[in-house]
Amino acid sequence: MAIKLGELLIKKNLLTQAQLEEALQAQVIFGGTLGTILIEMGLISENVLAEILANLINIPCLKPDQLENIPEHVIKIISPELAEKHKVVPVAVNGKKLTLAMESPHDLKSIDEISFRTGYIVQPILALEVRLIFALEEYYGVKRTMRYIAPPKRVSDELDKAPIFHTPDGPIPAAEDDGDLSEPGSEQIYQRPDKTAAKEAEEKPAEGIEELDDIDVIEDLVDEEVTLESMSAALVKTADRNDVADAIITYLGANYARAAMFMVVAGQVTGWRSAKDGVPIPGFDQFQLPLCEPSVLKTAVDSNSFVLGPIQQSGANLALTTFLGKPAPTTALLMPMSMLGRVVGLIYVDDPDIDLSQAVVDVQHLASKALMAFEILILHNKILRS
Repeated sequence: MAIKLGELLIKKNLLTQAQLEEALQAQVIFGGTLGTILIEMGLISENVLAEILANLINIPCLKPDQLENIPEHVIKIISPELAEKHKVVPVAVNGKKLTLAMESPHDLKSIDEISFRTGYIVQPILALEVRLIFALEEYYGVKRTMRYIAPPKRVSDELDKAPIFHTPDGPIPAAEDDGDLSEPGSEQIYQRPDKTAAKEAEEKPAEGIEELDDIDVIEDLVDEEVTLESMSAALVKTADRNDVADAIITYLGANYARAAMFMVVAGQVTGWRSAKDGVPIPGFDQFQLPLCEPSVLKTAVDSNSFVLGPIQQSGANLALTTFLGKPAPTTALLMPMSMLGRVVGLIYVDDPDIDLSQAVVDVQHLASKALMAFEILILHNKILRS
C-alpha cells in the first residue's frame, strides 16, 4: 500500500518524489505507516489523506470525530484482547450489523474472526493509524508507545493543560518561568566537528591505542562480553529499527550505569530504549517531552551537538530524570543522531564512576554506527520497493 499511496500522491501533485523518499526513509527510522509519517512531517493533512486512502481501497474512511464519544454498549461488543489483537474499534451497531474501524479493512481473516466471536455482520471502515492508536488507548486501555504523537486537535488540548509532564510517580507541574533550563554553566555544548575533521579523527588511532582492522575496540571502555565488536556484529544482522536500538542499548547498558535512546519526531522527544545497571527501565517507552519546553534534550536537539554536564533539576529536566530513576545524575552526556537533515534521535549516558568527558568519542562512535545501520535499512527497503 505504501508504494501505491506514494505514487498516487505524486500523480495528484500532492507530494514530490523527493518528499516521498524522505518520508519513506523516516518510516524506516520511526516506524508507523506512511500516512502517519506524512501527517507528522506536515506534508499532508488528515482529511486529504483520508480521502485519498478511501478512493485508493474503495472503502469509506472514518472522520476523526466519529471515533469520539462512542457509546459504551458498542465498545463492549468487542473485548479489549480482540480489539488490541486486530487493531480495531467498533463505532456503531445497527441490528446485526457492526461498523468496525480498521487500519486494514481488507483483512478478511480479522473480519471473519471478529464476526464469529461477536455474532455480528462486520462492515469495515478505514481509520487512520494514528487515530486508531489513540482510540484503542481511550476505550480499551491499550497503551500506545509515545512514538505516536497526539493528533493535531489533541496536541493543543494537552499542551493547554497543566501539569504537562507525566512520570511513573505522577505528574510534574510545568514551571511558570524556569527560564532556560540549559543556562550557561550548567552544561557544556560542543560544536559538531566538520566532516573532514571527523573522518580524519576516525581514521587516525588514538595515542597509545593500537589500530585494529575495521573496528576499533578500546579495551578500557568495553565490557569483556559486550564489546564494540560484538555490538557491530549485531548491527550487521539487524532487520528493523528496534533491532538497531536493542544492539546499541545492550552495549551502553553493559558499559554505563544508566543509558537511554530517544526518538525525536514531530516536535517531541519520546523514550525508545533504556538500561539502568544493564536492566530496562520500566515504563520508559511512555516518556514524552515537547521540544517547545526548555530542557537539556532541547539543547542537544537545537544545537545538534553533544551536551556534557550537570542537569538542572527542575521543569522538563526533572521529568526526564524522574523517568530515568534515582539517583539523579550529577553529570550526563547526550549525543544527537542526525539524518535527513535533522536530529532524529538522542543517546544518553550517565555514570558516577566514569569521567564522561573521556566517553565522548565512544558514544560518538556508537551514534555513527547506529546511523550507518539505519542507512543500510533504508537502502534495503529501497531495493525491495524497486
